[in-house]
Amino acid sequence: MEDEDCYEDWMSKMPSHMWDIPLWNLAIPGSHDSMTYCLDKQSSVSNSTPRVVQVLDKYFPCIVRPCIMKWATTQEGAISNQLDLGIRFLDLRIAHKIKDPDEVFYFAHGVYSLLTVKEALTEVVRWLDQHIKEVVIIALSNFEGMNLDQHKDLIQFLIATFNKKICPKSVTPSLQECWNHSYQVILSYDDESSTGYVELWPQCPYWWANKSDPNLVISYLEDQKNEGRPGHFLLLA
Repeated sequence: MEDEDCYEDWMSKMPSHMWDIPLWNLAIPGSHDSMTYCLDKQSSVSNSTPRVVQVLDKYFPCIVRPCIMKWATTQEGAISNQLDLGIRFLDLRIAHKIKDPDEVFYFAHGVYSLLTVKEALTEVVRWLDQHIKEVVIIALSNFEGMNLDQHKDLIQFLIATFNKKICPKSVTPSLQECWNHSYQVILSYDDESSTGYVELWPQCPYWWANKSDPNLVISYLEDQKNEGRPGHFLLLA
């Protein structure tokens, strides 16, 4: 692959002998905290942030807020740019702002995002419409500040937005199977409120060493591997 165009449609260019392999047996590139390129510097600190950070930010924002932004921002490219570059796994941390009377959902990592969930996922749909043989795995998690009714609202939005593009959890998804049925999206929803929805896959297990020493990272992954990998999708970070 020598240019960006190859990355935009790399799944459609896979060798034919790989078309029937379940997607969870392929190494698929993803982005960590995919929406942190659009964090709102002026928003309140998210409720999931440690209490001590919230207090310090309240009294010393000129010192604390730059630190929060530096730590929280893990991506620079917009979501469509990430997809153009070959990303096919999106890590979306959903939140409802504290005391926000509007039923609007954002993304959160330290602070809240400028873009809403509706805006971001509409952008994903537009991209998929232009790349009909590409399949994106979307993992939704955290759900800060959300109650059961808000989960139901979000789930209905997801189903209505992606509609026939959604690959149901009863399917063993391979590229060929997805192409045959025009499936382009696998939705993983990490909350028990997703029970009963055939459109929503369970949580993607997350193997995250959280170590700066590469030897410790390797040791952690070896230990996890020895315990056995999950039967379906697995996220390595």
